[in-house]
Amino acid sequence: VLRACDQNLSYLASVLQPCSSDALGAAIDERTPALVSLSFDSDEEEDYPQPVADDKLLGDFLGTWRRGLVRVIHFLGPSAAHLELETKEGPKAAALPLQQERVHISAAPNTIVLFRPDCFTHSCTGAGKVACAMASFLSAAPSWVLASWDCDPSTWLCLGGSEIVGGPPPPQGDGINVLHCSTRLPAGWDEFEMYNTGLNAGTDAVVEIPFSRFDVNTYFCQNPDEILMGPPRTVQKHTSFVDGTELFDNKYFEISNNEAAGMDPLQRQVLEVGGNLLYMHGISKQVSNRKSRHAGVSVGLDKADFPTLGLDTGTMSSNNALAIIANRFSFVFNLKGPNFICDTACSASLTATHLAKGLLMERVWDPLEFHVALGTHLCLSPVPWIGCSLSHMVSPQGRCFTFNSSANGYLRGEGTSGMLLQYGSHEGDGEVIFRASQVGQDGRSASLTAPNGPAQEEIISRAIREARMTPPESTCWECHGTGTSLGDPIEIGAVRKVQVRMSRSEPLMMSTNKSNIGHLEGGAAMAAMVKCVLEVMHSQCFASLHVRQLNPHLEHSLFDAFFETERSAFSHDQGHSQISSFGFGGTNGHVVFWGRNVGGVEDPRAQIMKRLEGMSVPEIRPIGSNPADWDSDLPDPDVRAGDRYAISLSPDDPIDEPIKWVKVSGVADDGSNGEFYSITGNFNFWQQDKMM
Repeated sequence: VLRACDQNLSYLASVLQPCSSDALGAAIDERTPALVSLSFDSDEEEDYPQPVADDKLLGDFLGTWRRGLVRVIHFLGPSAAHLELETKEGPKAAALPLQQERVHISAAPNTIVLFRPDCFTHSCTGAGKVACAMASFLSAAPSWVLASWDCDPSTWLCLGGSEIVGGPPPPQGDGINVLHCSTRLPAGWDEFEMYNTGLNAGTDAVVEIPFSRFDVNTYFCQNPDEILMGPPRTVQKHTSFVDGTELFDNKYFEISNNEAAGMDPLQRQVLEVGGNLLYMHGISKQVSNRKSRHAGVSVGLDKADFPTLGLDTGTMSSNNALAIIANRFSFVFNLKGPNFICDTACSASLTATHLAKGLLMERVWDPLEFHVALGTHLCLSPVPWIGCSLSHMVSPQGRCFTFNSSANGYLRGEGTSGMLLQYGSHEGDGEVIFRASQVGQDGRSASLTAPNGPAQEEIISRAIREARMTPPESTCWECHGTGTSLGDPIEIGAVRKVQVRMSRSEPLMMSTNKSNIGHLEGGAAMAAMVKCVLEVMHSQCFASLHVRQLNPHLEHSLFDAFFETERSAFSHDQGHSQISSFGFGGTNGHVVFWGRNVGGVEDPRAQIMKRLEGMSVPEIRPIGSNPADWDSDLPDPDVRAGDRYAISLSPDDPIDEPIKWVKVSGVADDGSNGEFYSITGNFNFWQQDKMM
């Protein structure tokens, strides 16, 4: 019955709609949902207290009430009702024919009454129970357009979470630009954009070591306390695994089947990732065959497991020397510039890229066209796992719990990544600038493998000085953060000593990708540098995973910084992302990247509208029972096309500040002198309609 009643109300609205503009002064645009009510006895009202109405509820009601053109009441019975309509004062009611002060209607069951709420008020009484369904036919809601604004949006848009123009400026003059990045990382992140998606989603790329590598259960020690008892074993059975390393399109690289069968998979990975970088730069294998280029290649790595597997590589065994990993790439793609590998353990790929920076900066005697910097690592043999387990370096839980109180070692991971660097102008050559890098050594410290805080602090300070920036201009910090109970606090302490030298306007954002993909050892720094490039390209800092309770030894409360556990946007559209990488033998490195959001800043008009939509509803001040007498910060009830309203905002306002509409009065803004012709009559209730 109620559904049929509701459909009948919609039918009535459709019947009235064609003539509503002439009869009512506005077209019927929509109707409210039917409100079904049932009369109460006096003793029943106490059982149903009226809810407290907030500004949103009152604002919705008042806005609907103002737009009401026709009100429909369908009396459903079972008792008859007495309806009284009382004529209001005003020009609209005065224009009605057959003026009556009051109209009395006896509404038997299934009676439908339609009246104009702007001309009549109604009251209803009944001797017994009376149920009715009521709805209002409404005019179109006013559509607002942002005409102009008298402020700099950057002074307050940050309150709404939107980035603003500004931030640390780029370096002056020519320098090194990051033109392209490429990856072959766990979780199928075989493209730069896939890596970005995985980091945005906070993906944990760690899996159990697959049987295709080796049977980890044969070497696994369930109880870490028993690792020194019995045969050599490992306490870790997980890794971040790169799928399909045995697959290789040797024909594309013009390598014979016989030679490809005996190639170290590290060479294959470097060819694939580096070849993708050249392809993005417009150099395919066929193009490189026709023309050589004076370009350099560097590969950072710290070990190669393949030669230790004892596989029969035929007569090609000499081609699996470590140097060949980089040499083969220049051979395949006809590159004539410097070519080298670098092994400084965990900081290998950062150190290799730092050395490449010096080669690119030389523009007199040996100017390079570009440089391909790569970092790679694969876990093919159980032997390194056993050695790291015996040394208590890896986490038995199979994760890097960086910054967390449960940090107890790192997770071995694998992957290959790289970037193509080129010297030139910062304007238009690249989206990200390789601003500075420094590499140094611990020297004499507590032990050969113990981290050295002062040495780390020195290398960071030197990189910041080279970048010609100040510590407060650091926006995002990619920590080495392997998840060891000793290394993490020492690293954070070194960062603190650099940052406390000057006060900051905003906290430093700190994170690490090792919580996502583990520690790629020789290739770790390159994967982290690619992450830094992504961060400045999108003006955001990615989250660190597995942080539940901060390590109590971290000096995080002594300087203005926080550890990201959720992806966060920069406060500006440009900034710095910096990375530290420390080899366990004492070789430390630090790189500074600068970049601007490639998506650009959102249009100020759209940002302002988004800010207005996020504000609280206007304040409503009810006065009496008649909504016409209520005071509010809404636009006027008789708003017309062309009306202008102003909304004032302040940087000191809270996000949920109620919006307040203030009508702007003044001369016409259409270029005229204020004179115009108008028409009037019964059709517009004797009001002046401006003729265009």
